[in-house]
Order: sequence, then C-alpha cells, then structure tokens
Amino acid sequence: MTSAERPRKMTLRNASNPVPASMAASLRVSSLLLCLFVLVWQHAVVLAQDPPPKQDQVAKSETTDSAAGHFRLERTAVSGGGELLTIWGRMVGGSEPVSAADESQVLTEEIPLVSVLRDTLGDTNRENDVLRDLWVHTYVRPKLVQQAAALVPFLYKGLRVDPHIRSTSPPRAIINFSDAGQSGWRRLFVSGAANVLIDQPLLKASVNNYRRNIADYRKSNVMRALTVLSLYESEAKEDSGFSEVELVHMQAQLGLTEKTLGGLVDENDLPKFYEKEITALRDTRGHNWELLRQQTEASGLHFEPLCLPDSATTHALVWISADDLRSKGQIERPFAGRFLNIKDPWQDKRLTQWRGYTETKFFSNENQQDSVNTTDDPENRAVKMIPLALYGLDFKKIPALLIDFRDSANPRRRELSGRLINDIARDVLSVSRFGNIYYFLARSAFDFVTSRRGIDINQPSRLRSAAELRLLLLFNPNISNGLRAELNEGLEGLSVNPLESGGEHERKLALAQYRALQHYALRSDGLSARLERQRAAEMARFVHRGWDGKLMRLANILTLGRYTHREKLTPELRQRLNTERQLAYHTRRLREIARSSPVVEVVWKMELVMPSLRFVAENGSLKDNEAARAVGSIFSRTRDAQARDLCFSALKRIGNKVAMKELLRIYKDPNVPGEWRAATAEYLKIQQPQRPTAVGSTVGANGSDSQLR
Repeated sequence: MTSAERPRKMTLRNASNPVPASMAASLRVSSLLLCLFVLVWQHAVVLAQDPPPKQDQVAKSETTDSAAGHFRLERTAVSGGGELLTIWGRMVGGSEPVSAADESQVLTEEIPLVSVLRDTLGDTNRENDVLRDLWVHTYVRPKLVQQAAALVPFLYKGLRVDPHIRSTSPPRAIINFSDAGQSGWRRLFVSGAANVLIDQPLLKASVNNYRRNIADYRKSNVMRALTVLSLYESEAKEDSGFSEVELVHMQAQLGLTEKTLGGLVDENDLPKFYEKEITALRDTRGHNWELLRQQTEASGLHFEPLCLPDSATTHALVWISADDLRSKGQIERPFAGRFLNIKDPWQDKRLTQWRGYTETKFFSNENQQDSVNTTDDPENRAVKMIPLALYGLDFKKIPALLIDFRDSANPRRRELSGRLINDIARDVLSVSRFGNIYYFLARSAFDFVTSRRGIDINQPSRLRSAAELRLLLLFNPNISNGLRAELNEGLEGLSVNPLESGGEHERKLALAQYRALQHYALRSDGLSARLERQRAAEMARFVHRGWDGKLMRLANILTLGRYTHREKLTPELRQRLNTERQLAYHTRRLREIARSSPVVEVVWKMELVMPSLRFVAENGSLKDNEAARAVGSIFSRTRDAQARDLCFSALKRIGNKVAMKELLRIYKDPNVPGEWRAATAEYLKIQQPQRPTAVGSTVGANGSDSQLR
C-alpha cells in the first residue's frame, strides 16, 4: 500500500464502520490468539477425567513369547469384540558386554513398546478383522511447560521434565490404521489456515515453531514404532499374533503417515511401497557401512558396527587406540576429515591425556578383534580404546554423525544449521522461496550441492537414527553399561525438541502409559465404546458413497475431526459390516492373485483361490469395481474350469459397468474357448461368436452352458 492510498482506505473504513480503531485492533489480536489456542488445543487437549476402575478389576491377558526371546506378545480381551495386542521387550542388563550365547542371562527387565487394537467383531474369523489404533508407550501429552517452550522461536533445546501420567487419562494413539488419511488432511488444513490468518511475524514464528516441534515429536515415535514392528516381525515368525499381511500394512502405513498425501495410497499398493522402502534402506545401510569402514581403516582408526536384535547394522562406532596415539610420530597418519566430520584425532593433544570413557578390547596377533573380549586366548593382547564418534547409517549419501565424544556440540551444530537458515529467512526476514527470485536461486543451488555431495547438514535421517539407537541401547547386550551411559548422554545433547522428555524416564513413562491404556480398556466407556464409534463411522462409509460420503469427509476435515458422521448399528447393519469386511479381504487377495503371475496355477494353489472367488460370486455388489477387475483378470489367467465358472458367476453377480466391460473383453478374446464366449454373448444378449467350439475343450459346450446358467 502506498502512502497516497493509505489515508483514503482509512477514511473509507472509518466512514463505513463506526467501530473504534482500538476495538478493531483488539478484535484482530483476539482472533489471532484464538487461532493459536485452537492449534495448541488440537494437539494437546486432555480428555475428561473418569473415575479409576476398581482395584480388583484385572484385564484377562495371554502372553506369547517370541522364539528369540527379546520380545513377548500380550493379548488383552476388549469387551464388545476386540483385543489389545501389546509387544513387550526385554531390556539388557549387566556391566560388561557378553557373547550371544550368554545373551539370555542379561535379558531381565521388560518394557512395553507398542500396543495395537484389533477389531474382531467378537468372532474367530480372521477375514473380518480390522486393525484400529496403535499406541507407542513413549508418546505422551507434553506438560504445560513443554508446550510453552515449544512456542518459543529459536529455542532448540529438549526439556528434561519428569512426566506424570494419570492412570485415568487414556493415552492418545499415534495412528488410526482404519482412517490413516485423516491426519494428513488435518495437517494440510491447519497449515493453510495458519498461513492465511496469521500475519504477525512473532506470532507466526511461534506457531510455525510449535507445529514443527509437534511434527518432529510424532515422527520420532513413528520411527520407534516402525523399528519395533520390524524387529518383532524378524523374531516372532510363527505365532506372532499378527499375520504377515498385517505386519506389512502396519509398517507401510506408518512409513506413509509423514508424507503429505501418504494416507491416500491404495491399500493394495502398501506391500509394494513397503518392499521398495525396505530394499532402499538396506542398500543405503550397506553402502554407508562399507564407505565408513574403508575411510576409518584408511585413517588408522578402528571400525565397530552396532546391530539391532534382527542383525540389521544401523550404527557404527569409530575408535582410536591409545597405543597408536603414542606412536603417531613414527607413522604418517592420513585422515578423512571431510568424510568423518570430526577433528583430526592424530593432531588432538587432548587424546594423549584422555580422561573420558575408555574400553579395553582384545586383539589377536593378526590384529583381529576378539568379539568376546576375553583373555582366554594367551595370544590375545589387551588394547586401550578411546571412542571418537558414533554414526547413523540411514542417510542416503554418507553416514550421519550422531555423537562426537570430544565435541558434543558438533552434531548439534550440523543438525541446527539448515533449520536456523530456514527459520531466519521465513520468520525474521519474511523471505519466501517462491516470493524472492534471488533467495530461490541461492537456496536451490545450496540444496542441490548439499544433496548431491552428501553434506552432513540438517539430515532428515537423524530422527530415525536416534529412535533406532535408543532401541539398540535397550536390546544390544554387547554394549557395556559405561558406553551405554555415554551414548545416552550424547543422545540427550542431540535433542533439539522441547517436547522430548529424554531417555532417562523411558521405562517409567512406558509403564505408566501401559497401565493407563489397560485401565482405559476396562472401562465401559473406554476401548469398547471407542470400537463402537469407529464401527459406526466405518459403516457410514459403506452406506453413504458418492457425493454424500465426500461431503461428510469434507466436513470432518474442516472441523479438525470433531464432526464424524456415524450410522446407528442395527443387527442388519452389523451383518452388512461383517460382509463388507470379508468382501474387502477377498478382493485384496484376488487383486494380489491377479498381479502375481500370468498363470494363476503356477504361483497359487487353487484351493486358496476358490474361497475368495466363491465369496465374491455370492456377495458381490454393484459398487465392487476393483473386485470386478480382479475377477476378470483371473478368468484370463487360469485354465481351471471351476475357477472360470466362479469368475463368470462373480461378474454376473456384480453386474456394473466394469463387470460388463470385463465380460465384453472375454467375449472378444479369441484365446477364450468358444463355450465361454457363447455363454458371455448369451448373457450380454449380443450376437453369438462365429468361431466354432474348439475340439478337445476342457468343458463341453452344452455342459458348460447349462452349468453357467
């Protein structure tokens, strides 16, 4: 607005609006504060308190141990047709590293890790089961002081507060598997509303800082849940309590939850996404493992990989020998400082008088480290080792520095460098990448160089690496308590989020959250009531399809999830819900079968295919487009007469445009035997095919025609 335009606009506003300027300013500030309050309340509202359950009420639970012994599964029945599955992990103890043979002796204390609510509809049929919510027992509502600190711009420091969990306050789930897209739409709506309604620089900086802290805190716990499920899947393969499909879908949905439109990914594409992510992660870890080993050994240092219980190498330690430091003047020591991102240890005088943590390791005459670290072999020699740094192997270019034992601020500076640039440009200078051409060019060039060169600045993998390291310290018995304490302290120094409570209270926090969830499961208005509400909302999606369903979905997004249309569950609707779930289950299986092989019999046993085809043939409806495509594809990919008969019946049962299109494609396919094409033409009421029936066909024309009718 120019100086000439400003008085004119003020005159018009005063002439048309008799409200005083001071009152208008007060209303503006009030609206901004209200917007901020809604944002905070959306993420940190505490549910109404209910009376605690009676002390003699105990949830009926069953326990299943995994084969490897690191985990056990606890099942808690939920009234109304559900069960709560909790994965427990056995923590390590002892002051010295142990061998794998003695690992069972140090797995003593237990900690609840994650809980999953499964809706079974009260029967034993797994085809109508639906996974609902997942709780991470370290994901809690932050205290008021943490929420206030999260609002302070440029406060990059974790707060160490002792969390207090009320047993009557139900913990919040980190994801709802049955409606995973809701959180993504909610984040988009809140982000757009905040950018449009808030234009005060200080207030906008506070809101942006709070939203990022909330997102990072949630993402850190999502990564923890991903790691736990991956470890549990690798160890409890037979009686894990979850099917293979459920484990894959849970991990895929957790991996997609932080992506903008991840909740919109089709459920049948989740295994493909999971396989792609796992393959890329393994390749990245292997690449970084080899690079770090080569650079470490070339610098005269010692490389030690650290593994999770599933033998996945996620981190690596770099050590230096005290004996090598004393003889450094006799041997020229090159150092890859650009790659390792730490100060040259051969030029650091502090290491010659090091008073920090050290560890004695044993090496053979061939300079090979003894994995057991014992003096049983007389040829082994003891070497005093000094830790230099710990790296995470999940970054796509180079290993990410997580802990520098000589300079604890080094990883922190690298973590905050990119974040500080973004905050100053956005909140202080009010410069946007799309609003300033010079900033756009400079930032694009900077991002291109850092991404292509693999510069260790503001790496997004640090959240995942930190979550994996916390679990590694809990379950890896080869780490001594002294080193474990040093690594925990380094993790505390790396934290830049005020909402994080630190690992010191992790077990206490998890147990308190677990007890609160168990109490919530016992209440009449707890998990059983939650299941009923979720079923009513699920049934609404089946009843109201098309534009009605889209408008209800839009209303849910605009009200931040406060409005959700629910159907009243009558016995008829409950039966329909059961049928719809089974139909969705068999449709997913048929789509998987149709994609797996050009010939169904090569990959699948037909006794596994027939039940799904039969269920669709008996219960298909006009709205089952995906089922129609899958059935039509299977018809063309099998030579089994009974399977084709069921496919034909299923397409006739569905009877929509997609089914008619598939039938027409079958009619025009010259590779289809004549009796099937004739039956299709009769059903579609079109001209019979001129091609004569093939001699030696599997099923006779008359017999097939009567059977199909």
